[in-house]
Parts: sequence; structure tokens; C-alpha cells
Amino acid sequence: MRSHGGGGDPDFPGSPALLGLAYYTLGKFQSARESCESQPDDWEAQECLALAYQKLGRHADAEAMFAKLKAAMGDGWAWNYAEIDAQWRNSDGALAWLEAARRLRDPGLVELKVNPLFDPLRQEPRFQSIERELKFPN
Repeated sequence: MRSHGGGGDPDFPGSPALLGLAYYTLGKFQSARESCESQPDDWEAQECLALAYQKLGRHADAEAMFAKLKAAMGDGWAWNYAEIDAQWRNSDGALAWLEAARRLRDPGLVELKVNPLFDPLRQEPRFQSIERELKFPN
């Protein structure tokens, strides 16, 4: 859930996606969907939609959005794919993408310790190993 600027500027192109991701983390999945559907071509909105559709029971739509995102962004977006898989409770997929993100030196890794989208993985030994390897301060 990397932010690329924009702050509170409602005219910033990524604002609906960032707002949607905020709604998502608050458990307001319908509001997340509505916000992110307003900019379906934005890559952050596509991540938001993959997450929100899954929570809303629209599994085929979620899978289609995830596939669209992977086709457009390639492996360079491993961090974000790990977020999606973590939220979908696909631990193996999420951890594989996190390991890829580590190999790719993805800047999103600085968020690993605090990003709520990874909460489902925090007790996984592989997750803890990745976190230790990154040598975050206590």
C-alpha cells in the first residue's frame, strides 16, 4: 500500500485509490469498492479492487483484477501482490511474493513491520525470518 504522494489533495489522480485503501483497512469494504471503481485504470485502485472484491464475496472479479494487475505490472510489483495474497489468506503466495520483493529490493519493504495488510502473516515463521533479515530496529 505504497503512497506516491498527493496527501489530502482530492484532485491528485491517486486519491480515490488511497481513500479506498484507507476504507479497506477500516473494514469498510463497500466504500473501498466505490472509491476505487471511480478510477479503475489506476494501478493502486486495481489493488484496492482486488482486495475489496474478495471481501465482498466477488471472488471471480477479485481474481480477474489480480490477474490484470500482474499482467500489467509484472514481477516488479511483488510487494503489492504479497499484500493481496496476505489479505486473501494465501500465506504461501504472500510469502513467496515477499521473498521476491526482498530479492528485488522493493522500497515497500520499509513498511513491513507496520503495514496492517500483513497482519495475517505475522505469526508465520517465514514472515518472521524475512522481518529479521531486514534488521528493523526494535
